[in-house]
Amino acid sequence: MTESKARNLLVYGATGKAGHLVVERASAQGWAVTAFVRNPAKVPEALRSKVTIFKGDLGDAASISTAVRTCRPHAIIDASSAIPFGHAKGQPANNADRGVITRATVEALDADGRLSDCVLLMIGGQLLPEPGGTINSWPIATMAWLLRTFIARKGWREMERALHWCFEDTPPAFRFVYARMGQMVEAPSRGLLRPETTLSNIQRGSVSYVDVAEALTQLASDQTRMWERKPLYFNYTRGDS
Repeated sequence: MTESKARNLLVYGATGKAGHLVVERASAQGWAVTAFVRNPAKVPEALRSKVTIFKGDLGDAASISTAVRTCRPHAIIDASSAIPFGHAKGQPANNADRGVITRATVEALDADGRLSDCVLLMIGGQLLPEPGGTINSWPIATMAWLLRTFIARKGWREMERALHWCFEDTPPAFRFVYARMGQMVEAPSRGLLRPETTLSNIQRGSVSYVDVAEALTQLASDQTRMWERKPLYFNYTRGDS
């Protein structure tokens, strides 16, 4: 992977547990970062002078379009949860819809003739495989079935439609990476997260937010484009604890 040189990065969910770490790392590596946030006050004071803050709502396609067309990013990292459930106690539910986010992003890039100039990196989980993918863990498959059937049917359908649209219906010039991660936890770095491309893989245990942010930032800098439009999984390199 090559180093980034004064390239533009747009980060959705920039104040989240993974998002703010992406912003920190990308800024330190020389990216010109635009942090898309609903509440600018949540951007750490130490970062405010280093990034451009765009106040917007990920549930609003027009707001997303404006951010994309203003920032003219070379890479976009969607570190939002993009689901309307599972929010922290006492916090408002996330009203984002990954379908809205992705479609608005693609349409804005297309309108500016920049589909091939920018890559969108999306964080996925173990519960929702890409089209044709499998879940080879009974506990995870059971949880996915319960969510899809009883708990979060509407949100689940929205995520499935958005994912199928990315892999099957977007313009060929649209560049994206769907990076499936394991359970994310607040823990020190455990080492290098290695990308894999296999349809039946499940992440081995949890991953640190620190390592997720580093992996995504490095992937945004990847000029080989070998991971684009493929089912991508991350695991720690063998030998890491």
